[in-house]
Amino acid sequence: MIEGEWYMPTAPLFSVRICINKRLNTDKLPNCAGRGSRGLADQIEQLLIQERLPVEVIRGPCMNNCQIGPNIKIHGGELFNLNGDLSEARIAELMVAIRAEVERRKSAAAQTPATETK
Repeated sequence: MIEGEWYMPTAPLFSVRICINKRLNTDKLPNCAGRGSRGLADQIEQLLIQERLPVEVIRGPCMNNCQIGPNIKIHGGELFNLNGDLSEARIAELMVAIRAEVERRKSAAAQTPATETK
């Protein structure tokens, strides 16, 4: 391992699913990939790595909200419909929600009593 390099723990706390679906008839109907979701997934993944957050990015299929995508789902948490808004402010809002979910899950894990093995 190179000094300063970071690797995610074996098991992430949760996943963030980002729709990267691209429809064939893009001239008639919107789609998440056509609204920049693939680049967004890369950007979110890089931010998670930079902040060393144990969260997995899953590039997934359609979530049936194409008209208001790109669509992002925090597993067990919020659903974000970005409605084509990939601004820094909107991405920052998404990262705030991800950080809050990380803290919530870490706190819940710390409060869970450990089982004794005999």
